[in-house]
Amino acid sequence: MTELTLCIESQELRSRLRAAALLMRATVYELSLDDLLAKRNLPAHWVLVDHGLDELGGLIQRFKEQGRKPEAQIIRFIDKPWQSYVYHDIPIFASIVRPVDPLAAVHILEKLIATKPLQFGLKVPVIDDLGPYSADFIRSLPMQNAVSQLQLLKRLPVDTVLIGPTGAGKDTAARWLHAQSGVKGEFIHVNCAALPEQLFEAELFGVMAGAFTGAQKDRPGKLESANNGTLYLDEMDSLPLSCQAKLLNALQYRGAIRLGGNVFYESSFRVIASTKASLPDLVRQNKFREDLHFRLSVSQVRIPALAERLEDIIPLYRRFLDQVAVQFGLEVPSLSVEECDELLSKPWPGNVRELHAFAQRHVIGLGSPCDDAVDLEKDAAGLKQRLLAFERAVLIQALQTHGGCARLASESLGIPLHSMYYRMKRFDLLEKVVNYSENRAT
Repeated sequence: MTELTLCIESQELRSRLRAAALLMRATVYELSLDDLLAKRNLPAHWVLVDHGLDELGGLIQRFKEQGRKPEAQIIRFIDKPWQSYVYHDIPIFASIVRPVDPLAAVHILEKLIATKPLQFGLKVPVIDDLGPYSADFIRSLPMQNAVSQLQLLKRLPVDTVLIGPTGAGKDTAARWLHAQSGVKGEFIHVNCAALPEQLFEAELFGVMAGAFTGAQKDRPGKLESANNGTLYLDEMDSLPLSCQAKLLNALQYRGAIRLGGNVFYESSFRVIASTKASLPDLVRQNKFREDLHFRLSVSQVRIPALAERLEDIIPLYRRFLDQVAVQFGLEVPSLSVEECDELLSKPWPGNVRELHAFAQRHVIGLGSPCDDAVDLEKDAAGLKQRLLAFERAVLIQALQTHGGCARLASESLGIPLHSMYYRMKRFDLLEKVVNYSENRAT
């Protein structure tokens, strides 16, 4: 649970930070500067202040007396940005311009939660790097369930089938499982859809010199190369039935005989297979061998489509913008509320791969999320406006019914609280609820 101490004089700033903390599910302690100084032990989490530097002298001294660095724990809000400043014996705090609205306050708290205090300058060894599955951009329940399964399987040398549509991230999941497994061998990628049937044995099992015209020297196959590592069978559902029978025997005994040879070699590897369709469905359609299905399906993980991960779209898109901007040495474009709306309204048939390509075009300057919206026909645009008006009316009615309480309104509508706040911001309803809550508290 993230904890924050608000030592804020401005009532407006305090209200915005309180609303943002509620959205981030953070525990907030609100204290005056005098009350904070009166505490025997200062908090070990972020302390947010908006006082002048002269007023903070006592707090700075208290931190030093306890052997702690105030510059590594205090966040000070200022009215406008500055380039540089120097004060004698005053630590340089992390200074942030006051957020202009609650959504900006949410972005500030997101960064604070991702960066724990008292750790600046320390190189802490990473024990478990979630990498592409960080909580910063994995927020949807379907993807969280998939990540939980991957976490359980990462250290277990069991065969795994990844099921999901094209572009959903099956390759990423396979490579992450290999990286987290701790094995010494290589990650061997076999694209089953691009592997000709007549070359299957040579590619997978290896070739002896003279086995066929052109085979001038011995060549190991994918199974040998994957020894002590991972064999990734991409698009397994595209493999012909004749090849499936040969593969089954090799997986059963973890080894094979090279084409043109007579010596059986052993190879220890983990199999990860990916498929767009459900293997039981393919078995019923006589497109996949039942015994191979039972052999592979020790564990199955479903990678959901991007359309099932609405909460992840905006964080993922921001991450892709940052990555592409660094790659090409360009500035990161800003995202407006309208552009976020367009990103959330698209069907994304290409899933995460399509989202990444969209971010590349955006950074390069070849298009933005709102460009496609300009080309919509008038009747479609009119329908969208009517739907938005209806959605706003439903939100207002729910908030009025529950006295302006966003949490109760979200529960009555059956949507997550963060989704409720996003829609309230979209229709300029968030400030009204914050003001209502402030008046109610006073």
